[in-house]
Amino acid sequence: MNISGSATASRSFLIVALGLAAAAGCAGPRPPSGADAVASARRSAFEATTAAFHDALRTNNAGALFAYVADDVLLMPPGEAAVHGKSAMRQWYDGFLSRYRTSSLTLSDREVFVGEEWAVELGAYDWGLTPATGGSPVLDHGNYMQVWKSQPDGKWRFAREIWNSSLPPAPPAAR
Repeated sequence: MNISGSATASRSFLIVALGLAAAAGCAGPRPPSGADAVASARRSAFEATTAAFHDALRTNNAGALFAYVADDVLLMPPGEAAVHGKSAMRQWYDGFLSRYRTSSLTLSDREVFVGEEWAVELGAYDWGLTPATGGSPVLDHGNYMQVWKSQPDGKWRFAREIWNSSLPPAPPAAR
């Protein structure tokens, strides 16, 4: 082969290689790898669980709500002592429902991090509350952080929450 034939072959190889690279780039996204598919399924399961949990909260459905709560839950409501355990949370929630009913709940600015065993959700809330004994409704605004734990069966359970109201505290009751 002479030098000019070698240069032609090199150019031909280069053109074919560039053509293959361009074709591969136009083929679209590759399907997710095994790990990506598992992570996507985990995220979908988490989102479905949190949607059902928040729907139960919106509808004051304690039975449905507690189906998603871990036995060792820790709840940190604003202006109150921490609530440890599912039984204590059930008592707290029953007391809450004796005073207020949720009339609306909107979550916004959500950030969700889903790992293999834990998931964290951060965001803002607008929580409409109607006094159980009558009176003017209240709209609370604030921020929250929830931590969820994946169970051995793959289901997610509500494990930790803290939230804080952006509204000023109520003035002390007159004596």
